[in-house]
Amino acid sequence: MINKIQLLFSASNTDDRDKINNFLVSEWESIKQKLPDVQHRRAIRVPNDPTASVPQDGQPDDLPEQPPFDVILELRGEDVSFDLLIKAIEGIGERLGPLIDATNSAALLGNEHMIVPGNEPLFLNMVLRRPSKWSREDWHDHWLEHHAADVRENVSGLQGYRQFHADEKASKEAAESARVGIYDYEGTAEGYYSDIEKFLETLSDPEVAKDTGFIDHSRSVMWLYNLYE
Repeated sequence: MINKIQLLFSASNTDDRDKINNFLVSEWESIKQKLPDVQHRRAIRVPNDPTASVPQDGQPDDLPEQPPFDVILELRGEDVSFDLLIKAIEGIGERLGPLIDATNSAALLGNEHMIVPGNEPLFLNMVLRRPSKWSREDWHDHWLEHHAADVRENVSGLQGYRQFHADEKASKEAAESARVGIYDYEGTAEGYYSDIEKFLETLSDPEVAKDTGFIDHSRSVMWLYNLYE
């Protein structure tokens, strides 16, 4: 099992995405000196993100505005503790300063599960919240055991799929350490695609678009990214 922290930064200005990414490259150079066993990934939202153009069952017609999460930084490893990951990103939101909207940026810390092997340059990150009728424990069990099996059996177009299950307490500590405002997502569903055409084809599949009843679409976020490792 892989421990992972995912930082989702909302840019104050979308024109600053590259500046944020360049800053994170520099941050990574410092982090890897202290944590040589940690891996990292960065992701930047694709220009003219087409995600919203593909309707999904269960989405409200008047979807509330959600954080844009323009740039992502991930730190991950099998033998790295939550405490070390929290320490590694301490104060990063303050160092980014006016480049980000810290209040609308997020930190998640938890465990990654490989459901469908694969890794491609396009990365769909769906940041999830659960409906209130679900308990946290039941929701995570259903997602990992039942939904994962359904995806393996019925979704043919995925070129990679992972589930990142966030630990609520650890995510709160990570957000406080990073100086960002959001931590209360359940985790992220991560899909991987070779190109935009494959992404649109897969997302339009009825098995993918159907409402499974366990995602609160009005409070979840889904964006497409170019991935850098």
